[in-house]
Parts: sequence; structure tokens; C-alpha cells
Amino acid sequence: MKTSKKFVYIFSLTLVFFLMFSFFTYHKYVKYVNPTDYVIGDLVRMSYHKGLALPRYNEFNLSKRHIHYNDYKKQNVDMITIGDSFSNGGGGGLNRYYQDYIATYNELDVLNIPQLSGTNSYLETVVLLCNSGWLERKKIKYVLIGSVQRFVIDRFAKDINYDLNTDANIDQEIISSYDSYNPKDEDKQQITFINNLNLNALTYNLNFLVKGYGKNKKYYIEKLNNDFFTSEIKNELLFFYDDIRVLKDETLKNIKKVNDNFNNLAKLLSNKGIKLYFMPSVDKYNLYSRYITSNKYTQSVLFEELRKLPKEYILIDTKNILSKEIESGAKDIFYPDETHWSYKASKAIFKSVKIE
Repeated sequence: MKTSKKFVYIFSLTLVFFLMFSFFTYHKYVKYVNPTDYVIGDLVRMSYHKGLALPRYNEFNLSKRHIHYNDYKKQNVDMITIGDSFSNGGGGGLNRYYQDYIATYNELDVLNIPQLSGTNSYLETVVLLCNSGWLERKKIKYVLIGSVQRFVIDRFAKDINYDLNTDANIDQEIISSYDSYNPKDEDKQQITFINNLNLNALTYNLNFLVKGYGKNKKYYIEKLNNDFFTSEIKNELLFFYDDIRVLKDETLKNIKKVNDNFNNLAKLLSNKGIKLYFMPSVDKYNLYSRYITSNKYTQSVLFEELRKLPKEYILIDTKNILSKEIESGAKDIFYPDETHWSYKASKAIFKSVKIE
């Protein structure tokens, strides 16, 4: 065979193989975990472990909705919430915002706000709102600060400036801050047939087949001793690597600092007749760790130590509430494919916690 014909033959064979590989991985994995018309969890998008996918649609069926800051009309409200993706509908699906359960169960007008500029945490944003008189002007009765557990120490075990104040137009800043963070509402672009994610889908799945359970990239996959999910695979736990990485920071000193900061803020707010709620969202690993077969990882102590400390604020103990739900046999308290909990968790929490 002449050299030119040989080259054409090899090139054609390579091209056919490449197209067949791209077609298979794109339709079996990449397109499925990156949909444009339904929601798939962030962890399955990272891992391509599609047996834990739980496709869902963003839907609402509660009688009262909270006010997201893109819909804020500068009206008075009963309660404000502030926090990370757990406070911004992360996870998607049915009734993705826990604030809607607060509004419905307690007949309250609830506004979710962003962290304001010039503050180093949600705590300082609330300090700013309090010292500026904004909370009183808006007739606020309750404040809820939320945070995923893995960032509680980083966000709240630090010095807080309790003298922060501002003359800025806070209403306008809240409105104009929409929407730096709300990924599920972004316009999604269809990934094309030829893309670099096809190779990722292949290598990540091969890596799991060869290596098995444990840490893979920035996530863990572990075997559970029972069925806790309704996905195709029902007894595996997929969780973010930070759930374990940050446990070394859960020292008694740091936990006490967190508690002191919330107590200080609660005292500041109580002078205005306002109650403070703190809702750390239990990490997925922490909630399910007791059910991992042959668990060799460090255990979290955040909730256990925080419970013991004296409080001027109201702690929403999500670990305690959701552990009872799991023990009763509830499935999908966390989505199997997500770092976020499902509507079942929000429902259970605010059935248990009365805002009053």
C-alpha cells in the first residue's frame, strides 16, 4: 500500500473511531447529566456516576412563596433570610426554596437577601442592616442566617465588626445585586456533540471501575448499608470532598467563636425586638456517615458541640431533625446526585421549627 493510501486509511479509521466514541459517550453520559429542560445534581455532573442521577423539574405547589431579591419592591416584610446556595434554591426540583415552607407554614412575608458589599460575612450584613435602622424601618421580626456546614467555621469563626453602619440606599443595593448567584435559572446552552467532556465521562467512569469506592477527583463515592435513595442506585453515597477536608477545622475553640458571634448578634437584634435563627445545613457526609460501610473517615463534631453551648439565638438543628427522618425510613432527604438537600428536608425542618 502506498504511503498516501495508508495515511488515508489510518486517518479514516481514526475518524470513525472518534465519531463513534463521541456519539456513545455524548448520548449515554454528557447530554444526560447536562440537560437543558430538567435538573440533574451537581455531583453527578462532576462525576458522571449516572446511576445516582434523579432527574427533576423546578416546580412549586405551596400556597405562599417567599420574596427573592429580584422581586423585591421595597415593601415591609416579617422575616429576612440570608445564606449560600441552600438559601438560593440550590438543588432545584419541587419547592426548591426552604423559605417557601416558612412562608406557608407560618403565614409570614419572607424576603431572601444577598450579602451586602463592605461586609465580610452574612453576620456583618445583618449588623449593617441593624445599625443603619433598615431592619426597624422594614418592620422585621425575624432574621435567619443559613450556611452549609462545611463553611460554618470559615464564615463565622472570625472577628466581626459590630459597629458597621452605612448611609447607602440598602433597598437599591438588594435589588441591583440580582443575580450574581442563581445558577439553576441561567440560560443553559446545549453542549455540542463534539466536546472535551466526552473524554472526562470515559476516564471518570473507568477510574471508578478500577479504583472502586473512596475519593475520586473532588468527590467521594461510598457504599451504604441500606437503601436511602430512589435513584437507579439506591445504596451509594456521593458527596463533595470538602465535607471531609474541613472537619479538621471543627475545633472547640472555633465552634465557641461561632457561638459567641451569634450570641453577640442576637443581643444586638433583641434590643430591636428581633429574633435570630441560625441554620447550619448539615453536610451530606455528616448526615449519612453512620450508614457508610467500613467508614474510615473523621467524624464531625460541629452540631454535637454547638448544642452544648449557651445561646441567645435559636439554633435550627438540621442534623437532629433530618437524622430522625432518615431513621424513620424517609428516602431522598438529600438528593442522591446533589450536595443539596431536597424539599423533603425543608418540609421536615419547618414542620419541626415554628417561627414565632
